[in-house]
This record gives sequence, C-alpha cells and structure tokens, in this order.
Amino acid sequence: MHRQSLFKKLSRQRLPALTCATALLVCVMAGCQSPEKTACELDYCDDIQQVGYYREVTTQRAWPCIDTPTPEAVASSLEPRNLRRRVQDETREIGLFETLHLALSQNKVIETSALGGVGSKAVLTNPTNVASVYDPAIQSSGVLFGRRSVEAALADFDTTFSTSLTFRRSDLQGASTVGGGNSAAFTSSLGKQFATGGSISLNHDWNYTVDPVPVGTASPNYYGRLGVSIRQPLMAGSGVEYTRIAGPANPNFGAITGVSQGVSIARINEDVSMANFEIAIRNALRDVENAYWNLYFAYKSYDTAVEAHKSAVQTWKEANQRRKVGVMKPADELQAKDRLYETKANVETSLNSLYAAESELRRLVGLPMNDGTVLRPSDEPVTAELVPNWQACMKEALTNRIELRRQKWSVKSLQLQLQAARNVVRPRLDFIAGYDIHGLGDSLLAYNNGPFQNAYRSLGTSDTNTWNAGLQLSVPLGLRFTRSQALNIELQLNKATAVLASQEKNIAHDIATAIQDVTSSYAAAQSNLKRLEAARERVGLLAAEQQVGTLTQDLVLRAQASLAAAENAYFQQIVDYNRALMNLSFAQGTLIVDRGVTLAEGQWNPEARQDALKRAAARTHAVDAPGLETLPREFASPGPTGSVELRTIQTDEELPTPVLPPAQPKQDNLQAVTP
Repeated sequence: MHRQSLFKKLSRQRLPALTCATALLVCVMAGCQSPEKTACELDYCDDIQQVGYYREVTTQRAWPCIDTPTPEAVASSLEPRNLRRRVQDETREIGLFETLHLALSQNKVIETSALGGVGSKAVLTNPTNVASVYDPAIQSSGVLFGRRSVEAALADFDTTFSTSLTFRRSDLQGASTVGGGNSAAFTSSLGKQFATGGSISLNHDWNYTVDPVPVGTASPNYYGRLGVSIRQPLMAGSGVEYTRIAGPANPNFGAITGVSQGVSIARINEDVSMANFEIAIRNALRDVENAYWNLYFAYKSYDTAVEAHKSAVQTWKEANQRRKVGVMKPADELQAKDRLYETKANVETSLNSLYAAESELRRLVGLPMNDGTVLRPSDEPVTAELVPNWQACMKEALTNRIELRRQKWSVKSLQLQLQAARNVVRPRLDFIAGYDIHGLGDSLLAYNNGPFQNAYRSLGTSDTNTWNAGLQLSVPLGLRFTRSQALNIELQLNKATAVLASQEKNIAHDIATAIQDVTSSYAAAQSNLKRLEAARERVGLLAAEQQVGTLTQDLVLRAQASLAAAENAYFQQIVDYNRALMNLSFAQGTLIVDRGVTLAEGQWNPEARQDALKRAAARTHAVDAPGLETLPREFASPGPTGSVELRTIQTDEELPTPVLPPAQPKQDNLQAVTP
C-alpha cells in the first residue's frame, strides 16, 4: 500500500523531466513487482499531443516552397470557347510557315501531340525525358560517366596542383622516429597526364621536427626533397589512340576502368545528342503541320455542316407549310424535321471539334488557350498531283534520315570502344622513373652557423640525391574481366550493326508506304471531286422538281445528306493528300529543310569566344612532334547529299483552284536555337 501511494503521488507531480515511466522505474528498483508495459500503454505526465500526432504530420502531403511565376500564356488566357460560350472573337489568319515559326520560337520544351486525351501529354507523364532546347547544352556540359562532355574528357589532361601543411604534437619524449615529438610536414606536387597514357609529377616536400633524426654526427631540424617522377604504360592502356577513346588509365583503379571515357567517345555522345534534338524538332514540325491541317478540315467540316443545316431548315419550313395546307402528309414533315435536328447536331459536334482543333494548335505553338482571337488557316492545301521518283526518294532517305546518322554514330562509338577493349586484354606493364634532390638544414631559410646551415641552400649543394628507374607489372591471371568486356562490346557492336540494317529496311518500307498514300489520296480526291460535282447537280435538279410538285420529300432529303457527305469526303481527302506529301518528306529525311528550318548554335559568350580564339591561335603556332601521332584518324565526314525529283503532271481533270504554297523567302528561314 505504501508503494502504491508513492506511485500515485509521483504521477500527480508536474515535473518537467519526470514521467510516469520514470516513477514506475523507481518502484521497480524499490522492489515493486509489476508487469512490463508496452510503448502504447505508457502515459507521460506532460504528454499533451500523442505519438500519433507525429505520424499524422509526417504522412501529410507537402508542397515545395519555390518561387516560380506562372507563364504569361497561362496567366493571360481567357475562358476557353465552348458550346455554352459562343463569342464572336476576332479572326486571326495564320499561315503554315508562320505557325511553324511560332512553334519553334515560343516553346523551350518541345511539345508533341497527345494521343491519349486528357493527362496523356508527355510533359505530364514523363517530364524528365521530354525534349527541350537545353538538351544539347546539357550534354555539352555533362561530367558524369556515360554523359561526359568533350570538356569533361579534356579535363583529365589538366595539370593538377595539390599541397598540404600539417602539424603534429606528441607527448612521447626522446622519440627517435621521423615525426616524433613536435613536427610539421609540407607537401606539394604538380601532376600532368599525357595523351600517350603516361604521366609526370613534380614534387616538393619539407619535414620539420623538434626531435630530429640523427644524420651522421648532427641532427638537422629540416629535411626535404625536390623531385620528378614519370610513369608510362607500355602494354595495356598505352598509346594515343587508346587514350583518346578510353581516357587515361588509372593504375589505382585496377586493370581497367572502362573504355568509354575518352575525348572521341565524348564527341560522339554530343553528336548523338544533337541528332536526338534534331529528331525532336522534326517530330514537332510534323505534329504542328498535322494540327494545322486538322484545323483547316475542322473549318471546312463546320462550314459544310452549317450549309447542310440551312438547307434542312429551308426544307422543313416548306414541308411545314405544305402540311398546314394539307398537301403533305405529317410523316413527310416529320422526316424533314428529323433531318433538321440531325444537321443541327452535326453543326454542334463540328463546332466543338473546331474548338478542340484550334486549342490543340495553340498548345503546340505555345499560344495562350484564348487570347481573344480565333486562329484560322490562311494557306490552302496543295491540290496539284506530285509524282515522286522511287530511286531518288530512296537515295534521299538513306542519306538524310537522322535515325540512320544517329545509329551510325553508335556503331562508330562501339567500334572505337572495341579497339580500346582489345588494347587492355594484355598485362599492365609500366615504365617508372624518378629523380630527387634532397636538402637538410637547421633552418629553412635563415642563415646560421650550424652544421647543416640553410635547408633550401643545401638543395643545390648537397650530394644526397637519389634516382630510380624500372618496370612495374600487374596482370590478373586469366584476364577474365578484360576478355569479358571485349566480348560484351563486340556483341553490342554486332547488335548495333544489325539494328542499322533493320533501320534501312524499315525506312525503305516508310518510303513505299508514303508513296502509296500519296497516290491513293490523290486518286480518292479525284473520285470525291466527281462525286461532289454529281451531288451538287443532283440537288439542283431535285430542287427544281420539288418546286413544281413532281417529287417526294424523301428524295430531296437524301440528296442533301449525300451532298454534305460528298463535300466532307472531298476535303478530308485533300487534307489526307497534303499529310501524305508531308509524310513523304518525313520519310525522305528532308522535312526540316523543306520547311525552311535550320539548326544552329546559340550566340557565344564574348569571353568564351576570346578563349576559343586564343586556343586556336596556340594550336596554329604549335610545334609538331614527329615522334607522336598527334592527329586522330578521320571518323566523321559531311556525307553526300541527294536530290528528289517531284514532277507535276497536268491532267485533263484538275482539282478546283489548285494552290501551291508560296516560296519561303530566305529572311524567313526558321532557326531552332540551342543555348
């Protein structure tokens, strides 16, 4: 009972550092026998917020505190147009080339078409891998393995300076080893890596101790050295060619550290990055042009639906009047009314499709969702027949397709890596040499009458110099690692070569498909033109018969519906024909050039330009080393350029109002600028 009252008394006290758990521990130490409590059963005297509070706080969603202003295109956007908000906005006529120019100048992140609807855009689902104008610059400034830039690879040959100054104190008396008692040590070195795989190091060290080591009959306080050491691989990791491909080998990392860290591979990686950027630009141009023609067809489809609805309204009014005077059956009037609401629904769906197509084009070119204007294509599609030449198209495709150029860079990179990998399937044999001048003294710089006098002065007068020369061999027995690496790269090279052959085969199929689409869409457009002319003539004849009362209402309604369908089909085929021409240019690899787009680097920083000029002048006036292979083998060339012949054939039945796109002036050439 006494122990229980003591526990209650301690539990009621509000001491800051005393808890009920502490009181329970006191009772147990005093001999109290009570069952052990779990963490959930313990009650702390000052527990205002339970443990669950922290769990709830840590699992709550949080937002990062960053200051990112909303883009102007979003902040200034008006409410989008829809069927419940039909406003008479100002029409903005826009041409195809102006649209492409806006897409490349407004967007830093390259927009692509979304096939899955809401939330399926690549910038939302995979933001890390979307293409942007920063990608080539990111590759050109990379430093990590696998994404090293040329500058990072060249940094391996920078001269490295290192130094240290350390002090040491020991209470051991009479220490006779170097550094015993109170001592200090100063070390410094300059290291330089050579393109041959070798390295040189200049070293300058000083050591000071209060309890010096005896040298002869005296004990100097300062001793140091000034020396040079050289290391040159003779077998594995040797040679300028290997170093350019794999980078300088470091013996501290074992037999091999990889064969893809050199300047040549870094340069190829930058070319691959540029090819990826060019592919992204090409795909963006295709998506923008598709969206442009989608909007063009949406306008034509809407205009056709409006005209069909007007005809249906007029027909229903006439039918309604005839039913009232008793010359038409109610069923015929209801048929006209059915057609009336059918066309009204077509107008509404066509208008909504127009809104969606206009919004998609705005998104791709980087314009606000609604800026008070409505975009309307001003360029008419091509309606003249263009007949491509198969051999010329194939030559263009195999020469200009960016995918082939990118894959060939990958094959070249693997060929160089295989060459370097075979270089290291050998023992590591290095030639090493060194020469040191030693100095001893009672003082570092000051002159005195001691036996060793000035330490720095003794560097030039002392005969205690040393040198060394020899060979260092290191070889893993069996060389399994390096052999496996060479085999792996050889297999990768075989795969890359097979992929290149497969790409060429698939590009040939792309050309064939594009030519088939061009011919079929043009033929279908011709047929739909004849259908449209026949439907228009039929409607006119039936309308005349209806006026004299010799025709039933059903035939008139059918003729009007057929006319609307024929007009829609005609414009659909015209748009498909222009898409087929674009796809042919895409398959040939000339879409970027045909649309007047050029790729160029961004403007250089003035300081960077000056540095580049200084380095170019230094290379120009450098002295050749006849014993070294200073120029790498050629592994890049501009490549031949082909031309495609597209012949315009005049037919006896041409499509109405053939309009060709105007020639693009030189000053309007578009530029995709990389920072």
